[in-house]
Amino acid sequence: MVVAGKRTGVALLLLLALVSAPVAAAEGIDYLRDVKPIFKVHCVRCHGPLKSEAELRLDTKALALKGGENGAALVPGQVATSLLLKRVLAEKDTRMPPEGTGLSKTEIETLRAWIAAGAVSPEGETAENPRDHWAYQVVKRPAVPKVDQAEWSQNPVDAFIFSRQQRGQVTPQPTAPRHVLLRRVSLDLIGLPPSSEQLAEFLADKSPDAYDRAVNRLLASPHYGERWGRHWLDVWRYSDWYGFQDQVRFSQKNIWHWRDWVVESLNADKGYQRMAMEMLAGDEIVPFDPGSLRATGFLVRNRNTDSREQWIRDTVEHASKAFLAMTMACVQCHDHPYDPIWHDEYYRYRNIFEPVQVAIDGGGGGPGGVDIAGVARIFDRDRNAATKFYIRGNDKTPDKSRKITPGIPQVIGGWVEPKEVGLPPRARIPHLRKPVAEQTLARLNDNIQQAERAMATAVSLMADFKKRIEKPNGVPEKPGPGNLIRDTFTPKRDQRWRTGAGEWKEMAAGGVRQASVGQDVEGWVEFLPPGGSPLAFTLHVVLKITGGEGAREAGITFDRHEKGGRNEGVFLSAAKNKAGLGFFSEFDGERHYSEPLFRAFEVPAGQEFAIRIHVRDRLINVYVNDVLMQAHQLPARQPGGMRLWTNDASAEFSLLQVDRLSGNLAMAPADSIKLFSPYAALDPADSSHATFFAAVHEQATVKRAVHRQELAAHQAAWTADAFRLFEAPAKEDKAAVEVHKKKLEPLAIVAQLAQRRLAVAKASEAEFLARQELVMARARKQRGPVPGEAADVVTTDVAQLDKAVADAEKKVESTAKQVAKATEDVEKPSTPRYQGLPGSYGSSSGRRLSLARWVANTKNPLTARVAVNHIWLRHFERALVTSVFEFGLSGETPSHPGLLDWLAAELMQPSMVRSVRDGRVAWTIGKPSAAAWSMKHLHRVIVTSRAYRTSSASSKTNQAVDPDNVLVWRMPPRRMDAETVRDSILSVSGGLDPTLGGPDIPSTDGLSVPRRSLYFHQSPEDQMAFLKLFDGADPAECYQRHVSIVPHQALALFNSEVSLVHSRRLARRLTQQSVETPAFVQAAFRQVLSRDVSSEELVICTGFLEKREAVYRQAKTPKPSADLVKTAAAPSADPRVHARENLVHSLFNHHDFVTIK
Repeated sequence: MVVAGKRTGVALLLLLALVSAPVAAAEGIDYLRDVKPIFKVHCVRCHGPLKSEAELRLDTKALALKGGENGAALVPGQVATSLLLKRVLAEKDTRMPPEGTGLSKTEIETLRAWIAAGAVSPEGETAENPRDHWAYQVVKRPAVPKVDQAEWSQNPVDAFIFSRQQRGQVTPQPTAPRHVLLRRVSLDLIGLPPSSEQLAEFLADKSPDAYDRAVNRLLASPHYGERWGRHWLDVWRYSDWYGFQDQVRFSQKNIWHWRDWVVESLNADKGYQRMAMEMLAGDEIVPFDPGSLRATGFLVRNRNTDSREQWIRDTVEHASKAFLAMTMACVQCHDHPYDPIWHDEYYRYRNIFEPVQVAIDGGGGGPGGVDIAGVARIFDRDRNAATKFYIRGNDKTPDKSRKITPGIPQVIGGWVEPKEVGLPPRARIPHLRKPVAEQTLARLNDNIQQAERAMATAVSLMADFKKRIEKPNGVPEKPGPGNLIRDTFTPKRDQRWRTGAGEWKEMAAGGVRQASVGQDVEGWVEFLPPGGSPLAFTLHVVLKITGGEGAREAGITFDRHEKGGRNEGVFLSAAKNKAGLGFFSEFDGERHYSEPLFRAFEVPAGQEFAIRIHVRDRLINVYVNDVLMQAHQLPARQPGGMRLWTNDASAEFSLLQVDRLSGNLAMAPADSIKLFSPYAALDPADSSHATFFAAVHEQATVKRAVHRQELAAHQAAWTADAFRLFEAPAKEDKAAVEVHKKKLEPLAIVAQLAQRRLAVAKASEAEFLARQELVMARARKQRGPVPGEAADVVTTDVAQLDKAVADAEKKVESTAKQVAKATEDVEKPSTPRYQGLPGSYGSSSGRRLSLARWVANTKNPLTARVAVNHIWLRHFERALVTSVFEFGLSGETPSHPGLLDWLAAELMQPSMVRSVRDGRVAWTIGKPSAAAWSMKHLHRVIVTSRAYRTSSASSKTNQAVDPDNVLVWRMPPRRMDAETVRDSILSVSGGLDPTLGGPDIPSTDGLSVPRRSLYFHQSPEDQMAFLKLFDGADPAECYQRHVSIVPHQALALFNSEVSLVHSRRLARRLTQQSVETPAFVQAAFRQVLSRDVSSEELVICTGFLEKREAVYRQAKTPKPSADLVKTAAAPSADPRVHARENLVHSLFNHHDFVTIK
């Protein structure tokens, strides 16, 4: 009670202080402008038309006076007795609103002053019905305002803008200069500035429709789809795959097919509504069309393998935000606090997406087991998938009594119950579609070719093995073909080697000795083969370990780099408890030994060993004393230098030889070493080696048989399925059905026989592997641990060894029976029963199709308005509705509601045509050539408006009235977005590669690959550093970009390899065209800044060029190589050209270059 009394006292003191404040503070307070927004933000959520806690509503003054269970909320003129003030000033446990930090001091003072002054409000204020909210009303084309100025009456957009400017008492700025206008519209429509030739042509064209023809040219450019594709991919949250290392946990590796579909659809002017439909339900609209299936990448992008629950929640939220500007996340826990969207409607909406799953329509194979050429698309995995109603959004507490049916919030109406969609054969069986069929055949044929190569390799390995038994050749007597180095260290060539650690000395008898020993004491000498280390090489090293204490390791490392990175090591160990051949990888400053690759054998001190290493790309074979001891796959490589290396060992090296690897040299495949006996001695005559090469040959034989039968079985099944499904007559024609059945029988019999033969091949392969396991199990039992092998690596328990042999024998027996059974089946009479090609259900739920149709319906109040708002935002830098993904009651009201609705109506049904009359170009009502929902038509209407063509110059008078340019009295100058900065540099230099589409390019290649920024890998975890610095899109969510201006951007632009290299290229190209300095400077300004150089700028630039040229003529720095100069990786050796490179580089950093005026 004491505490409560103290709290009451504090509140009373505050109220008394407020009461005593001067009433003069109320002057200038407007209810609609100052007070009602406070109620809307802080109070109406719980005390409004949707929810009235304590029976109190605060959405009008009259309702606040009426009050609720505790009486009136306010008493005009009486601050101290107004319950409203008491509650907003109360302690936290009774304060209103209960969440957050409460009202600010300014807001509290506003309420106090308003109440003290009598709580004045307009008469006739009525409570809002949330269903009457502007965004929930069907779009109706409003009448175009009449304006009294000719230049503002030629386009309906201008009539709306100018009439609003007149009411707001601002004067629009004049039209922008023509060179500024061409640059602005070029950057807006295609994301690239005009070339100097395009600029000159436009400035010379004085016809009234010159600008219109320039706009049409830009809209017809394939770069339009790239520019606006990037904009829409922001809204639709495009992200390339990401996850953990090579694991694809989010999105999908081949999501780039969707990105290309967006670009292609925009270039083809596919209607916005059609694009929305295909993204939501392309698999149910045109399920057999690979082009449209790509569109469902919009849903694939939400894929989350860590959480199916989060995947569906993200889909619900972002599909709503993207197409309807509705936020749904909070409704999964409770009714929407502002909009008439109910808790159960969320789950009805969610039910639309419940069945979805991702399929990859491809032939299989590819990096990481994912075929990047295949299309990742959505399909309904379970067309009857149910949705659980989670109480308060907690998936741990579902209400099992509720049955959820698909639907949408009633406030936007128009839902039509879905009907199941029947899928044609090509839709449910991807292999019947031509691209997938061709890709599958290519993969199967490639498997056969690889098997044939493996067979040839096995034959060559066996022949090579037999030759080496007859004539061992462990140490080469002379350099091989393509020799890079042969060093016997007699004498020791110090100029070839760099000693890094240890004590290396030349020996009198030849060779070199490293004498430093001790725990963790390393010795190494390093060299780089002339011309650099090749990707494929043969390396010979002859060494002997003479001493040491513990590890006693000596060998060689390769792929070394001064700046770190990964390098690989191959070594011998003479350790007492673990002798043999070992391997390690070194990265991040640490050595990581690979225990599974270790090969144990005795390594006596002082005995010479010859190591031969073959490396081809990532495959490595290692021979010791002419005996193959290991074959495995290396991690991704970057060829570099080599080192002779010791660790706690004194060792002698008598030969190092590196040759380029012969292209036809046979190498044991990485998986073949599993067949190798770890008991094999370092003697080719040991029978284990002959057994190994025979096993490699048998393995290649069975694999080839499997791949050949896979192709035969697939082709037979494809032929039978194609005839069964595509040639099937109508079910009512029973005679035709019978004929079709008879014709199908021989095809089905062929398919069945091929599948039986495939079963034999696969069973034979399984039996072969089982026999190899048995051989190894018996060897373990008979011979015990491998010499030098650690005791804990292999069990010595007799019972366990016996069990391993018994298990292996059972497996051999089982697989032999499978072979016999499969062989017996082949001999049986065939029947017309076969396994058809893999496919999905014969139908889809139709839920997403119902949603897509409603989203695309002209009666939908949101779709067109949302699209128009996004387009306007990206032309004018400010949206008509600034809360771009929230059109509900908690969002902002439109600055130009009539214009928004007129543009929405024009998007859905174009009604205007552009024509030249009496020397003027104007829009008039007519029969347009544009189709419904044409975005190009809408762009054309907007960018030809007088409002769009307004200068970006400021005005103090207008600035005082409308500082945020809400009334569009000027075109706001804005910095280029990240992609446009980079792409424009490439474009003006002539270095941009205009290739459209294709797989994502690694983000790290952004400095060297001159493709448009759109095509580089971008995900929440991986983005090109240059783009990120300039506020590139956030793939997690980017409905509107936010531009920052920070010093790092200027530094990056100045020091970036992109700007340096391309400024050199442009300077050299312009020098060839313009020998004289004034002409060069003018050409550079036109090409980079799209304008002429001023007389003052020409003087400054001329002086700059003279000074820089003089500096470079006096400089005595070494001249760069011709290759570096040719590729612009280094500045020109000509001082005059070098100075011009500096000038162009400065122009790339000019404010006029990075700014769209």
